Amino acid sequence: MGNLQDKLLASISVDEMWKHLEKLCEWDRSTGTEGELAAVDYVKSVLESYGLPVTVHEYRAYISHPISGGLTVEMGGETVKIPAKTRAFSANTPEAGLSGALVSIQGGKNMFKADNAVNLISPETVGGKIVLSESGSRGSMLAAKNAGAVGYIHMWPSDEDVIHEGIVTPVWGTPTPESAGNIPNFPIISIKHNDGVRLRAALEKGEVKGTIHSVTKTGWANVKMPVTEIKGQDDDFVLVAGHIDSWHYGATDNATGNVSCMELARVLKAHEGELRRGVRIAWWVGHSTGRYSGSTWYADHHWAELDANCVAYINIDSPGSLGATDYSEVTAVPETAALVTNAVKELTGQTPNIDRPMRAGDQSFWGVGLPSLFMLLSNRPEGQRAAVGGCGMGWWWHAEEDLVDKADRDVLLKDTQIYAHALLRLTQDEVLPLDLKAQIADLKAQIAEVRDAAGEHFDVSSVNAALGTLDAEIAVIGSLPADKANALIKTVSHRLTALSFTYGDRFDHDPAMPLPMFPALDGARKLAKLDPESNDYGFLQTRLVRNRNMVNHEINTAIAACRAAK
Repeated sequence: MGNLQDKLLASISVDEMWKHLEKLCEWDRSTGTEGELAAVDYVKSVLESYGLPVTVHEYRAYISHPISGGLTVEMGGETVKIPAKTRAFSANTPEAGLSGALVSIQGGKNMFKADNAVNLISPETVGGKIVLSESGSRGSMLAAKNAGAVGYIHMWPSDEDVIHEGIVTPVWGTPTPESAGNIPNFPIISIKHNDGVRLRAALEKGEVKGTIHSVTKTGWANVKMPVTEIKGQDDDFVLVAGHIDSWHYGATDNATGNVSCMELARVLKAHEGELRRGVRIAWWVGHSTGRYSGSTWYADHHWAELDANCVAYINIDSPGSLGATDYSEVTAVPETAALVTNAVKELTGQTPNIDRPMRAGDQSFWGVGLPSLFMLLSNRPEGQRAAVGGCGMGWWWHAEEDLVDKADRDVLLKDTQIYAHALLRLTQDEVLPLDLKAQIADLKAQIAEVRDAAGEHFDVSSVNAALGTLDAEIAVIGSLPADKANALIKTVSHRLTALSFTYGDRFDHDPAMPLPMFPALDGARKLAKLDPESNDYGFLQTRLVRNRNMVNHEINTAIAACRAAK
């Protein structure tokens, strides 16, 4: 592969990417708008000029566009207007707004991870009031709503002078009858950190009353989503994708990702006859205002094909951000960690710490069981980061200021080369470079934590034993012809990925909420804290028994596949 890798990496052109970046940033690419449609048409025309086939999928997406938000407070005998924005899927307030006394709830600094704010929220603390908190987690917002709060003000955790756009529904993709009720019928707005500090200081002196305004437009939109494919010598393929929609002009979230995908398509097309496995590249819509609607739709409508033939998913989001030269934290799952580490180290000289993927960022394929690589890659150095979820941790994330001047030519080139390096390993290695032993070791470590926390309250020894058996049985892969070895690797990795990253339903999508390790058995950690005579204990124990049956079934299915391959 060395010669192909050298040729392909050398042929990646930052000038080619940059001209497309400048063009894409002419449009506000919110999903369902003329700007997004223009961007889709542009990507399609460029790909076709490269000689690539393009399929444009059309579907109805459930989308929410923030229109306006506002906050007025009475403090110190004055009426003060504080700049604010509403969020996608926030409820609309009456024209006069919605009023109440403010209450401060201390929160965390990472909206993608659980924090203690949810434990401070109760009917006694927030009932009938407007919550002010830096906790941006959907769990805190839903807890506040369920506890009787009348509204929620998210004060940003870091102190940049912008108000970031966002989305508040935990429902992943288009809602179903079962999940639609989880869309918060609740007004939620966002303000700057320093304005939140002012409000907290006023609350320390006495009551502060506020009126919040929220206007959103929520409903169905007809959308288009382009996908191209570079065929390989067999039917297996790697899925590569990033979202084409944006907040405002979205240069680094995610026009840089779009042009990286376009450039990968261009250079791979030139070597199409040399690829062992194919590459399918998609530009998702509905990421920002539809909670990953496009990738979810694609998973739903291509489930069987993805399960049968897709070997991995490379998620390209926010590459090439200004000053993002730190590769110390890179996202990968255990079975792709070595692959990612090798690519980053070879091309940057840095050895990354591998972070477990969060339940965010178009990770819509864990139910299918696809091993994933990246999502976020390059970051700004420590000391130059805001508390944000992309753009290399640049302060301009999800804001009007995310323009072409926030992109970095050198970083964009380096990031695209890293993607290409890892991608070529996945397409060209005779036997797939997925480390099943690392994947099993990770699951065994997780089940050991569950065992220690549950103690005598729940027995997970059968799961641990099954994982041990599977660990021994995968040795057969080394004795198989490459085609049979790869088929077995897919079977095992898909099942184990679903166990590690979902609650167990491979055909549905878990909420956009912080996801525990080994989700189906995570509840066992709680049993020891409950009264064994209580309903809560009995109900949870019953759920865990059923989940344990499912977990053992999936592992035993993988064991049977190994034995059948001998």
